[in-house]
Amino acid sequence: MKKKYNSKFFNFPIEVESVNWDKLVFITTNSGKKVIYSWYDLDKKQTQIPYINKCLLWGFIKRIPKKVLILGLWWGSFAKYLEDHINKVEITWIDIDETMLEISKKEMLVKSDNLFCLDAKIAVSKLYRENKSFDLILIDCYWIDSEIPEELTTKIFFENCKKILENDWTVSINMANFLLDNNLENIKRLAKYREMHNNLKQVFWEYFSLITHWDWIWENVVWIYNLNKFYSAKEFNDNYIEKVENWEIKYDYNIILNTYVDENKSFLN
Repeated sequence: MKKKYNSKFFNFPIEVESVNWDKLVFITTNSGKKVIYSWYDLDKKQTQIPYINKCLLWGFIKRIPKKVLILGLWWGSFAKYLEDHINKVEITWIDIDETMLEISKKEMLVKSDNLFCLDAKIAVSKLYRENKSFDLILIDCYWIDSEIPEELTTKIFFENCKKILENDWTVSINMANFLLDNNLENIKRLAKYREMHNNLKQVFWEYFSLITHWDWIWENVVWIYNLNKFYSAKEFNDNYIEKVENWEIKYDYNIILNTYVDENKSFLN
């Protein structure tokens, strides 16, 4: 059964399909192409789109976070995954589109009520004024054309993010797969994201990791900043396995599948 949700940010209705325990979210791009943007198994507590897992759990390289800020909710997959995998996690979720909040509650069954329909830049400033702090900040903010809003790539924005980040915790950013392509449109975008990367390095110092996921459907890069060293792929994998063995998080085979750390960060050079 499919349900349709209208959003002022999309030219076409957002479609949500329920197949047994699976929740699938489809959008239609401005060019008229229908694509799947979320696929979550509520029974197995797994997302079938592996890059979502990478964004979340690779951000846990130091410790398991208990207070998480999500900027860019996107149907609630991040929030639902956190609730399903970390005991007593506190989530604050922000999205500029109230339709995303509605889908997250009605379809993804996200429990947390600490949600705000706000622009991410305004929300970060507001949280700072209220003396809020977080263990992990997840950033997944895009317009329909796969562009990150300009104001969310600046040094000032990342400085404000750091002000609400507890001690040496991490920022995890999902980057769209165009970073791995070589077509002309994406090459034009690279300058913008190189500048964004430089801004992040200035704010969060030298150490960062780029976690690349590849399979026959998805190619995505997760950027992780505010680290105290360069981590190898083995260290990320061992860290995850250790936390699973200690029952800090629930095991999900998608976490370490088809993943590597970009050691030379070549596309940002």
